[in-house]
Amino acid sequence: MKILIQVHRMIGGGAERVAASWANGLAKLGDDVMILSDHSAGTYPLDPKVKLIQKDLLSPANNSLIKKLRNKTLAPLKTFRQIRSILASEKPDAIVNVLYHNHIIALLARCFSRHKCPIIMTDHNPYERPENAKMPLRKRINKFFDNRFFDKVTVLTGPDKEILNRKGIRNVEVLHNPLFLAPVKEIPEKENIVMACGRINDWHYKGFDILMKAWSEVGPRHPEWKLRIVGAGSEANKNKLKQIAGAGADSLEFVEYTTDIIGEYRKAAIFVLSSRYEGWGLVMVEALSQGCAVIASNYKGRQAEAIRDGENGLLVPPENVGELKNKLNLLIEDKKLRETLQKEAPRNLEEYSEEKTAARLKGIIRSSI
Repeated sequence: MKILIQVHRMIGGGAERVAASWANGLAKLGDDVMILSDHSAGTYPLDPKVKLIQKDLLSPANNSLIKKLRNKTLAPLKTFRQIRSILASEKPDAIVNVLYHNHIIALLARCFSRHKCPIIMTDHNPYERPENAKMPLRKRINKFFDNRFFDKVTVLTGPDKEILNRKGIRNVEVLHNPLFLAPVKEIPEKENIVMACGRINDWHYKGFDILMKAWSEVGPRHPEWKLRIVGAGSEANKNKLKQIAGAGADSLEFVEYTTDIIGEYRKAAIFVLSSRYEGWGLVMVEALSQGCAVIASNYKGRQAEAIRDGENGLLVPPENVGELKNKLNLLIEDKKLRETLQKEAPRNLEEYSEEKTAARLKGIIRSSI
């Protein structure tokens, strides 16, 4: 099959990594894959058979208000024309849209093109949120209105599929994000490191303030351990988190986003997913694959699809500082439990492999043709 993947960019970010993994997996299955992106190069390596097409972008606007308005008006038109041109020249069997970027333009381009092909919308975020982080109106429109117009919609977990089904949206399939790391066969030599991962500027969503509150007590109690948060962010937000960590800030380290994320996972003895709400948690599964003892906030059963509490990791309720603190102390102090979870963590991850998820996506595409 010939497949066009449309994604905002190929630089950093979990969704961008997923797009690259899907493209590589489909290419290995013998498909002809194209990626339409705002950038001609990216962070994540692509199979040489994958064709990366840069969006036909306007020249950057200067400080002129007129030029900014012109660019804002003309950019969607240029994208519309480019997608129509790709439909006419390449005749893809399907378009796979990664998140809600130019998704309406893709629908319109198909309407005004002679070549008709299914469009699959792939979402990577939960379909519900806690009361203190209500979903913006635009996201609600994307999820509960726009999704009615696509041939297929993929979500990360069963609970999200059930929510859409209750809204009368039936064209839904569960598709877990691919694991691009090979699970370790032997547990690497671990250091006294607790690791978390995510954009620092998204600290509220990622629950880093919750982790800091827990670490304010755990860190001073275990001075031989350190907490490393891997992810880009502003100095202002880093300082804010340090203040929340209090006495734990002495053993807190921030690591800028790195392409050697594997090295970070392999050094860390413990990994924490502290998010207030999370679609699933690709970093959580990556940490499992590299033999970390994982503690994950379980948002309404989503993380429990990968973590079996007490077997391959530990689950805690979201926003529960006390439980997170207790589980951190438990894993730091109970070496036997920590090593048991580390040994079990990389097992039974085959269903998340790049090959399996690409084959699953291919099946979804075939069913929509």
